[in-house]
Amino acid sequence: MLDLLSYTANGKAYGSIYYYVVLIGAGGNGGYTVQRLAKMMSAFTDVESFLMIADPDTVEEKNLLRQPFIAPDIGLKKSDVLAKRYGGTYGLKIGSYSDAYIESVEQLERLFSLTDYRHQRGRHIQKVLIGAVDNDFSRNVMNDYFNKTDDLIYIDAGIEGVFVPEGERPREQWSAEELQQHLESGYSGQVVVGVKKEGREILPALNGVYPINAKDAIPPSHSCGIEPYQPQRMIANEHAAMHISTVVNELFASNSIHVHVVNFSARTGSCRPRYVEDVLGDTPVSEERELEAISQ
Repeated sequence: MLDLLSYTANGKAYGSIYYYVVLIGAGGNGGYTVQRLAKMMSAFTDVESFLMIADPDTVEEKNLLRQPFIAPDIGLKKSDVLAKRYGGTYGLKIGSYSDAYIESVEQLERLFSLTDYRHQRGRHIQKVLIGAVDNDFSRNVMNDYFNKTDDLIYIDAGIEGVFVPEGERPREQWSAEELQQHLESGYSGQVVVGVKKEGREILPALNGVYPINAKDAIPPSHSCGIEPYQPQRMIANEHAAMHISTVVNELFASNSIHVHVVNFSARTGSCRPRYVEDVLGDTPVSEERELEAISQ
């Protein structure tokens, strides 16, 4: 277990933690995550938190099949719709940024900058970045932000795309192998939790576990009409959101992190977690820090 209360800010122990959450991506993974996080923020009445959703995409008719939108939402910005709907439902102040894609570290920093009135004596503002995107360019930006930030929890979710044979052939023209591959694909995914505290990497983020292939990545703002990403399955989106929410639930409930990586299959409902102890050893993080202090 990684206990956040074992750390300090400017040499002082945390009196309390305010969770400032920025979610990048409001489609399949992100949309279902908003549903869960908003309800959780309402349920944990003794936990102070804020959610900012960033995504400039508009709701299209095709999104109604596997994303949490309804027909009247078509043509509206996804992040604005979700912020208004779930903020209103649970009486929360949920922010949204829909002006542009997040394509730089500076943009991410601005999303985390609305903290002036949240500062109180003894309160630590814990930044939590959640990546729910479907492209490596955006993941690379978030990874750069993780590397350049001294204090951050970075949760990234990714799912396998559904295999579709090349060419616009009707399904009856697919080979038996192509059909089988299509039916079996699109169910697996992973959630990776990276943590930096006091300028030190405690848990490696996504790129340290599954290297990001960003060499030829295209910025989201330039990718329209170039090469569509593989379609996704709603059940895989749901599972990704559930595992993100599991991590946040533990933060709210105990100010701690238990899982570093979760690999899951939405087809079988199975998951394979890699626990914090598997990365850091058997010694609890709080005890590890005490031993470091003694040795110094």
